[in-house]
Formats: sequence, C-alpha cells, structure tokens
Amino acid sequence: MKKFYAIILIASLLTPLAAEAGEYSLPQLKITYDELALNYETYIAGTMELSDEDGNVTELPAQFKTRGATARTWTMKPSLNMKLRDADDNELDTDLLGLRKASSWILDAMAIDRINMRNRVAFDIWNDFSSLPYETEFNGRNGTVGKFVEIYINGEYKGIYCLSDKINRKLLDLKKPQIDEDGTPLIRGLLYKHGTTDIENQDNVGFFNGYTVFVASERDAWELHEPEELAGPYAWSPMMELYSDENFFNYEYVKEHFWLENLADYTVHLMALAIEDNWGNKNKYFSIQDFTKPGYKSRFVVTPWDLDTSLGGSFEGSRYDGNYTDWPIESIVSRAPLPFAICLKQPEFLALLKKRWLHGRAGALSVESVKRRLLDNCELFEKSGAWQRTVDHWSAQRYPEQYVDDLGKEINLIIGWYEARFAEMDAYFNVTQADIDAVGTICDEPDAPHAIYTIQGIRVSAMDSPGLYIVDGKKVIKR
Repeated sequence: MKKFYAIILIASLLTPLAAEAGEYSLPQLKITYDELALNYETYIAGTMELSDEDGNVTELPAQFKTRGATARTWTMKPSLNMKLRDADDNELDTDLLGLRKASSWILDAMAIDRINMRNRVAFDIWNDFSSLPYETEFNGRNGTVGKFVEIYINGEYKGIYCLSDKINRKLLDLKKPQIDEDGTPLIRGLLYKHGTTDIENQDNVGFFNGYTVFVASERDAWELHEPEELAGPYAWSPMMELYSDENFFNYEYVKEHFWLENLADYTVHLMALAIEDNWGNKNKYFSIQDFTKPGYKSRFVVTPWDLDTSLGGSFEGSRYDGNYTDWPIESIVSRAPLPFAICLKQPEFLALLKKRWLHGRAGALSVESVKRRLLDNCELFEKSGAWQRTVDHWSAQRYPEQYVDDLGKEINLIIGWYEARFAEMDAYFNVTQADIDAVGTICDEPDAPHAIYTIQGIRVSAMDSPGLYIVDGKKVIKR
C-alpha cells in the first residue's frame, strides 16, 4: 500500500523551543535522508517536516543533494538543495514560510560565516537597492529571498540555516522555449551561471558535458542553467559573441547588449560590501529574458549569487573578531572581469557609478540600513535561543569555527567596519554635501510634473534607452 503524504497545516501547540522564545522564534525544520548516499551530483530521497513560528506544520517527501563548491566540503554542516515531492513522487510547488511557491529550495548552511547571516543580509540589501530592468510578477526582484530556520538532520541538531528560493527562470521571467509549427523548440530565455563544479575541465577551453559547460578561457567557465535540456551551440551563441575578439573590449557593444545601470548596481554593491568572492570568474548569473526579441528583451542581466564573503568576511571563515578582509576599492577597478573592465574605463560609466552610490548611500546601503539588518538578526538569534543552541552544539562537537561566543560584540565590530567602508566609498567618489542634498531633492519631489524615474528610483530628464520607467507615478515601457 502506497504511503500517503500531504501538506499538513494545523494550529498545533508551539514546540518547546518556540514556546520558550515567545515572539522571537525560528521555524524548526527536520529532514531525513541517507547520509552515506548524499552527494552533489544526484538527488537522494528523504523527508522534510517544517514547523513555522505559529506551530503550523508542513510535512512532505523531499529529495536532497549537496550544493556549492566550497560549501560542500563542510560535511558536518552541509548546504543542501531540496526538492519537494508529492505522493506520486512528482515535483510539488509549495509556499514555505510565506515565500514564493516553488518546488526547489536552498538550505544554506552558512558554514563559513561565523555570524550565520552575511549572505542573507547582503541579498536583502541588494533586493532593496536594485531590481530587474523589466517588470515581473515578483516586482522585478533580482535576488533570492529567505528566512532563517533551525535544522535537524536525521535527528541531530545542526544549528541555524537559511531557507531560500533560487535564481531561476520563473523568478527572472525568462521565456520558455517556443515550439514551432514543425515541432522544433525555439530557445528564448537563457540563464548562465559563472563558475562550475566541473573542476576537471575548468582549465580546458571549449564545451563539456554535452554543451552544459563552456570554458571561455583558463579558469573562466560558465554553466548553462536554462534551458539545460536544449544545450547546444545555439544556446551558447550570445556568450560566444560576447567573448569574440571584436567585442571583448568594445564599450559600444556592452551598451547595446547589457543594462548599464544593472552593471553599475552590481559594481557598487560589491564595492560597498567588499564582496570579493563575486568579482572574478564565479558567483554571478547572466540571463537574457527573450533571445528572439530585438532590443531590451535580448540584453544580458547580471544577478549576484552566494554573497557570504561580504562585510569583511572571508571565503574560508577565518576573518572575525575585528580581523576582517581589506579589499581596497581601487583594486576592484584594476581587477575587474568582463564586461566590467570595459565599463570602468569609461567616464560615462564612472559617472553612473557615483550616481548609483549616491542613491544607495541614502537608502539600502546607508550605515543605518546595514546596521538595522545586522542588529535585527542578532536580536532574533539571541532572543529565540537559537544562537546559544548553536554555540552549545558546535562547542561540544569541537568546531569553534562555526560560531562566535559573543554575537553582539561581533555584530558591533562589523558595523564599525562598514562605517569605515562607507567613508571610503564617499572618499572614492568624492561625495560632497551638494551631491547629498541633490539626492534628497529628488526624493522630496515624487509628484513633480512629468517626473521621470528609472525603476531603481533615479530621476532622469528623458527616457533615453529602452526599459521600464515611472512617469508621473505610472509604469511606462520604452521599447
């Protein structure tokens, strides 16, 4: 007899952990799978049981595999991909903890981050600071969202994780392949990920694994994520064109095939938060909404990924207690990858960078904004008891690299680090009081006659390039 599984939503009694925490509580996620069978290539069967802050329970079959290049080496606290299934073992889109409906989820262990929050904080800042240059059902969101949970794997407490959605076709509104009259699929939306787990072929230029991996140059590899099932030369043609000799250092080509403001936002975000591990040949996505359409729909969009080296953190977790990474802003410019290296030599782009920094420093990238996010998470971790449980567990396991003893002290040190970084950014862009006042004036006049704004909130005098604008409070698309 087939065992029946369902989503169970019940107004049950709070778990003892949640009851102790009161309003400060983290959802509890219990997962099971065969730990000996766990790997990063194929999913294995298991189960998940998620209890939210109100005691409602979601219980489903699930599949798991490890994720990440560095993350999967931390076997005592593994980062996982999780796919939800129904009773017939089909993928099941499910709304978890109020996040968007999806069947595929990330269980981010944050094992290299001793405060267990950098990736989430940096993505939340990015989502507030920047958005897609076109409208979507998710309000143009260009990054993940997630919520902190406490995880038990096969009954063993593993500490704080972040349950988050994925960068995928649905989030970015990438158009599905269209079937022609003769039954041939026509590729439209494309999604490439910079970096690959195909380490063996990473130094060999060419295509590998059935055209799912493209190595453009030594240690510069890409993976095709959408549409992976149609991997082939045609799916890679935009990337091949970008890497051609005639376009490799061509600013006019970049202006035509990328969104400059999107590139500027990505650059400013990495500069401000010193996200060194995302500037080279990894940890970002390039996407095209619809390759078959001329104009703005066929432009590349850049989306960040794995932001856990932000705010002074290091890729292996060795920087803490005031000993943070020092990544000078000047070195960001000198070590820029394609296409940023092209843009950073152009006065037009440098002026746009300053404009985007002025916008960010008044909002999502302000000291107060970053400070508030860090302190709010610290308060949640401490008052829920989750941080003490994390310390108790990993100290007993003799893994001191998984935590800091005094979370509040560490957070305040990081806030001090960002205050200094903020001042560095102002100095680099030569920000004056007149610059700051001008940004304030723009924000104070949202209803001015024929006011035109980009989707990121920057006032402009005209709709100079294709894209989504706000004109007198209404969305307008220039094609």
